[in-house]
Amino acid sequence: MEIQLNRTLVIISILLSVIGIVVIYSATRDETGLGMSRYMLQSMWFVIGIGVMYVTSVLPIRFLQAITIPVFVLVMILLVVVLVTGTVKGSSRWIRLGFIGIQPSELAKVAVILALAQYLSQIRTNLRRPSVMTTCVVIAALPVFFILSQPDLGTSVVFGAILCGVLLWAGWSVLELMLLVSPLIGVVIGVVTGFDWITWSVFILIVAGIMYLKWPPRFVTVFLIAAHLGVGLGAEPIWDSLHDYQQRRVETFLNPQVDPKGAGYQIIQSKIAIGSGGLFGRGFLQGSQTSLAFLPEQHTDFIFSVIAEEFGFVGSITVLVLYLVFILIGIYIAMNVKSRYQSLLAAGCVSVFIFHVIMNVGMAVGMLPIAGVPLPFLSYGGSFLMTSLILSGLLLNVWRHRFDY
Repeated sequence: MEIQLNRTLVIISILLSVIGIVVIYSATRDETGLGMSRYMLQSMWFVIGIGVMYVTSVLPIRFLQAITIPVFVLVMILLVVVLVTGTVKGSSRWIRLGFIGIQPSELAKVAVILALAQYLSQIRTNLRRPSVMTTCVVIAALPVFFILSQPDLGTSVVFGAILCGVLLWAGWSVLELMLLVSPLIGVVIGVVTGFDWITWSVFILIVAGIMYLKWPPRFVTVFLIAAHLGVGLGAEPIWDSLHDYQQRRVETFLNPQVDPKGAGYQIIQSKIAIGSGGLFGRGFLQGSQTSLAFLPEQHTDFIFSVIAEEFGFVGSITVLVLYLVFILIGIYIAMNVKSRYQSLLAAGCVSVFIFHVIMNVGMAVGMLPIAGVPLPFLSYGGSFLMTSLILSGLLLNVWRHRFDY
């Protein structure tokens, strides 16, 4: 089983990365003036990433634990540096080293997973103490503070997924996690329903029912009451204070036809590309949306649409099955290791993959808002590809040391 799991994880990681390079070539082959082609840059990062994945997979567990705090501090420093020096497309997200750009926010995902696993593995009882919850939230929220300043909302949301995934694996129930994120859900419901007080009141009753069933600690109860009061009283004024283009983005998600030539253009073109692929697709290099560049960001956020157009339903399902097998293996690893630290480490890695796949595919088919969340292994971007391969290496490492305590 050890050889089979290791081999399967490695094969899927490499296969998805190679598919990504091929599709990036199709999506960007006609671009000019870029110096080194995007697919060549991605290939370079892939070769480096495979080496990094191997190194990550063989590092001693004690070494990973020893470098957790230094790595976390270093990444926070890089996030500060990038705000001062890094600017790409009007956003401060990259540190430039010649033609290579490093995105510290991607490395922050690894740092937060290591830190949460390290901290929670030492907590054996009463995970719901105020001090424990505060520490976990601070670990996850600290990079978010800097990343939101870049600004990069899509990457920021990933850290909430990591926190929820690790807490769930550590012993929190689904209902407790629902309570934790319920203020955010309340905001979404308010926007979707146009701040209808009847709908929002029904939601509050549901939250109150969950609180009655779970009976959370007093400080959690006080926090939830204050948060929901703030949402109820402040959501509409906050909405009114948003710029017109920010409101249009939300409205476009709910109805892309509201602004078909503006904010809704990406969603509409993505749906056209996916729908035109049919069962077997138009063929490699034959996608009209791709070759005519109708679909913006087709090599990054909307690379799934390129796959669907050129390789059809069969190609799309094949990619999704590969992700499913990868995630199921990750969950199996988290369930079958002796060490609590390693189990939490694996759970954090799996949480990242689950969030990215659901968000990116949901975004491409118009079921979720456009949030700039790339697809693991496939989307163009050296930092994100490197992070995906590092997380894969951590899963391999955990399985390699599954009998350690």
